[in-house]
Amino acid sequence: MPRSKRSGSTRLLTVLVAGLLCCSLLGGVGAVTASSTSNVYVTVSDIAVSDDDPTTDDAITVTPTIRHSSGHDGGFQVTQVVLEAPDRGKVDDADDLGSIASGETIDVPLQTTFDTAGEKRLIVKVRGIKEDADGNTQQVGVIERPVYVSVSEPSSDSATDPRLRIDANRAVAGTEIPVTVTVSNGDDEALTDLVAHLDGDGTVEEPTRIHPTLEAGNMTTFDFRVRADEAGQSSLEAALEYDDGNRVETVQSIRVEPLREDVDLYASVLERNESTVLQYRVTNRGNAPIDDVSVSGQTGSERLPGATIATVDAASAETVSIPIDETLTGTAEIEAAYTIDDRRNRTTRTIEITGATATESDIASIGGQSIIAAGASGAGSLFGAVIVLLGLGGISFLGYRQWNR
Repeated sequence: MPRSKRSGSTRLLTVLVAGLLCCSLLGGVGAVTASSTSNVYVTVSDIAVSDDDPTTDDAITVTPTIRHSSGHDGGFQVTQVVLEAPDRGKVDDADDLGSIASGETIDVPLQTTFDTAGEKRLIVKVRGIKEDADGNTQQVGVIERPVYVSVSEPSSDSATDPRLRIDANRAVAGTEIPVTVTVSNGDDEALTDLVAHLDGDGTVEEPTRIHPTLEAGNMTTFDFRVRADEAGQSSLEAALEYDDGNRVETVQSIRVEPLREDVDLYASVLERNESTVLQYRVTNRGNAPIDDVSVSGQTGSERLPGATIATVDAASAETVSIPIDETLTGTAEIEAAYTIDDRRNRTTRTIEITGATATESDIASIGGQSIIAAGASGAGSLFGAVIVLLGLGGISFLGYRQWNR
């Protein structure tokens, strides 16, 4: 066969193979449902909206129904349900909702508000893991379903209900967290006889607060303390009674983390302002604060002076210094007692105290350990750098002279 014909045939074969490869790749794009062998059939079968015609002042609840209709034994573990607004991103979510068996459903209430009027598009997204009867798991792609809400402006001739907002810090099981309920009066008239109440899955200390008057266009806050009893998904419910019988409510979901306790301590002797001090450092690597910290120690038969620290916050450290008459050396046993989760606990550590060999400005503390920076190292490094620069300059000059010849 002539070379030109063989070349044309080769090019034609290459085009056909490339086309087949492209078709095979495109066949796998955009597939959200599982293959026939996976038997994963999970859908958002229905979405209920608490108010079909809300105003910009209203909070609505969007409740998707998640249905698992696989034909075999096993379950579907719902790991996350998210409510998104295209212009705002995620507006609410719920995590770790448990597993549902085939034929079962689960309703997940999610909340949102709207700042402006108009036709609004929201998206419900579901993520989860399929579990078969043998314990095998399979990650399921994101299941999405849109929902549309028509939002209108509030009527100008009707009274505007006050708005409630719950602000809560990260919660840890077995510890108290501060919770703030903010009341905003957007009406033209003052609110009177305000009674705020907070309730939740945990324990609320003094759950009722009162306030005599809230003027038009103003806001006020009520401070509470809430103790979360168990880790997992929890909720807080705030209610406000006002004007002799009117009432508004709101609900806020919070995530309660398991208590993680990790306390370390360290001691060193420093020279400061021509005096010697013993320095204790307490590091709290846990996720809850520790209170009423008492530090003590002993080296040989000598008792070290003690110190107290009111609170060491989570993921932080506190240092306390105590003047001493003379430098301490030797093996020291130090101990810190503290309160966490309404119980008293303690941690101990053995360290070697080698004497006051540096000032406080020479010590950089990293993770509770002290690093002593030698004073002469800076000068030595500078001298070495000067020698290197002079050497490089001489070599460059000799090279230039050689090149010019």
